Amino acid sequence: MPPVVRRLALAFSSTLLCFAALEGAARVWAPVPVAPPTQKLVRGSLTEPGDHPNATPEYSVTVHVNAKGFVDTEWPDTPPDVLVIGDSYVQAAQVPLNAGFGRKLGDATGLRVESMGVPGAGTATALGVLETYALPRRPRLVLLGFLVGNDVLNNSPALDSKRDKPYYDVDPDGSLVLTDRAELAASHGPFPALWSVSALWRLGWQQWSARALAQDKVARGNGVPIDFRVYDPSVAPEWEHAWRVTGALVKRMAEVCAHAGVPFGVVLFPDAAGGTASGEARMHADWPTTTGWDPAGAHERALALLTPLAPVVDLRPAVRAAEAADPAPLYFPQDGHWTARGHAVAALGAAPFVRTLLPSISACPDGSPSKPQESP
Repeated sequence: MPPVVRRLALAFSSTLLCFAALEGAARVWAPVPVAPPTQKLVRGSLTEPGDHPNATPEYSVTVHVNAKGFVDTEWPDTPPDVLVIGDSYVQAAQVPLNAGFGRKLGDATGLRVESMGVPGAGTATALGVLETYALPRRPRLVLLGFLVGNDVLNNSPALDSKRDKPYYDVDPDGSLVLTDRAELAASHGPFPALWSVSALWRLGWQQWSARALAQDKVARGNGVPIDFRVYDPSVAPEWEHAWRVTGALVKRMAEVCAHAGVPFGVVLFPDAAGGTASGEARMHADWPTTTGWDPAGAHERALALLTPLAPVVDLRPAVRAAEAADPAPLYFPQDGHWTARGHAVAALGAAPFVRTLLPSISACPDGSPSKPQESP
């Protein structure tokens, strides 16, 4: 064999071995699930029933997706006491299964709680999940986990970049009108065949997509991540419209539940900037334009908007108090979701609210009130 051919063969085989090693490393240490195309309501990468590894530099967990396509335990045929609907904070795919908000709420109240979390959902998707998946479960109570930090944004196609979920508008008479129907999202990127066979390709596309999304958020927010714009006291017209649509969507959810004879309540979740003094300080430091913006004001607006429509509890005071009592992290610094401690604090904060909505069953089998957990 000529020397040039030998060198080319050696270079080719070395490159092949390098890619094989990287592929093996990706499969072991940073696996990305092979998900079907994103559907209209149950969207995201964790929708296929079974156990899926979910790992980042901040956490490494095994996520269980039940037979209905939600991150939760398998559900029996009997109705749940409480069914929680919301986004990725309800999904809780960053912590062990028994550490998520729904499971910890069950521990804190003695009730059987089921979770229907859809990442990046917004209230429009939550309405669809309520009608399609939640009410057929015949729950005794439905809770909407409302993330003030981005659920208003998620309800507006003018503000949100996602096109794989429904959007509504509001007529002058206040009625909801479906404007944008959800489309299947090409979340696997180019070369679908590579997506299905290569963990390295899935990891690379995921990382590239995350960076592109972060850059897009800053561009759409005029130099600040657009999620933070909900805290801007000088509310732009498109945000005013998003707040109006949000109120109409929650009103529809309350009406649908009332028609089904099911109590309905809203739990306001704070993100890191809204829930912790350290998170707010970090927002101001990283994005000086936000100096003077007030997350408390956004929570107050959400309370004022939603309280006439349904019972509401704001978890921001509970999260702030937990941070003041113990500096252990409540949120993952980079990922932004709750840590296991954050979920536990939120569940303890929501438990008294749930007991007021379901007083007759929020008790131990002997009829005494359920024993509250110790503060995390």
